[in-house]
Parts: sequence; structure tokens; C-alpha cells
Amino acid sequence: MTVAERFWRDGFVVLPGLFNEAEIAPVSDEVDRVLRREVDYVPERDIVLEPGSARLRNAFRLHQYQPLFLEFAGHPALTGIVREILGEPLRLYGSQVFAKPALVGSAVPRHQDMPYWPFAPYDLLSAWIALDHSTVANGCVRFSVGSHRLGLLPHTASQVVGNSLGMVPTASVDALPEYAAEITRGSVVLHHSLTVHRSEANTSEQARRGLVYVYMGPRVELVDPARLKGPAKFPFV
Repeated sequence: MTVAERFWRDGFVVLPGLFNEAEIAPVSDEVDRVLRREVDYVPERDIVLEPGSARLRNAFRLHQYQPLFLEFAGHPALTGIVREILGEPLRLYGSQVFAKPALVGSAVPRHQDMPYWPFAPYDLLSAWIALDHSTVANGCVRFSVGSHRLGLLPHTASQVVGNSLGMVPTASVDALPEYAAEITRGSVVLHHSLTVHRSEANTSEQARRGLVYVYMGPRVELVDPARLKGPAKFPFV
């Protein structure tokens, strides 16, 4: 079974060790600078802190501010696989860091990504790139297998800063198996925009940093510009 076939079967696919240390280190180091607030290119509106902490939780739209992130989004090892799944030409919608700092990293409620995004059709996927080993202990992402086939599901306000939407409890999702994506640094998980996923809090002493790129297939169009955060510029990669 091909990578694309597994993606469409399960709604996600794991790509172990896609990037070696030489490839992942420069972008990982730059993410560390962002997390330590040593850069001045990310505006405050694109920063979210952990509740009750000065530690950074999220940083959004990084490729719009730092060319290194845009360049890495076009890495052929990654985009070659994404093109097999979505087709071409391929465009980049988003880039963000999801950090779970050691001991204080908060949980992310169960959700789909598509309710956040003003596009149609739903031919988008997220590439979750592990900058640290991601384990059950430090809050790896958990995917509901096959949930992308259920369509767009109802969501409501979650009261979680940085993840404002949570999925309304749904029996059809509860009945699906859940896969905890424990992956090593340099590995990647691709998931569909309708795949239900969540993560637990990080109660360990090991940070869990993930760099995420959101790619758009050739049919995707902006259908609700009022909901778009940031400029309507989606570079080809």
C-alpha cells in the first residue's frame, strides 16, 4: 500500500525519520530562538503563551516572517509526498509551532482543523514535524482513525487559548480507534483537515516541539475572506 493510499484510508500517515539531523537542525534551532523570544519578527498577535506561564505555546504564520521557514516548507522530501496525496500545484497556507513545554504544556481538545479555515473544498493537510521525540508522556498527537470520512463535525468554543474550538461529543468518533503518534525527532505525521485529533498535557520533563505546515491542493479556494487571519497570499511550494 502506498503512502497516499494509507493517508486516504486512515486520515493520516506517519513518515518515520523523513528528515535527518543535518536537515532538521537549522529549523529546530530557529524555532528555539522563537520560543525563547529572541527574535523580533513574530508579532505579538501571532504569539500564544501557556496559561499562567511566560512560556510560549504557539507561534503562527512563521513563513511570512522568516524565509528559513518558507524554504523548509518546500523541502522535496516532504512536498514530493504531499503532491502524491493532494496533487499539484501545491500551495502553503500556514506554518506554526505547537510547543508543549516540559511540565506545563497544556492539552489540546479533540477537534478537526477545517472549522478554523475559510476554504473549500477540504483538500488541505497538515504536516506535523517532530523537533523532539514525541511520546505519550510528553503529549504526542492522537488521531481518530478514519474520522476524516465523517465529514465536517460540529464544534463549539473550547475555552482553551490557542485552540479555541473543541468538537462536540460524537458517538461516531467515540467508536473509532485512536492512534497515539509516538514519533522520533525528524519524523513527520501528515493528517487530513477533517481528521479528528487531540493531545494530552505534557507532564514529563521533556519538551515536545512540533513545526506544522498546512498545504493546500489545487482545487482549494478562499470562500470566506472575513475569517482569514493574515494576508491572502499562499505561496507555491
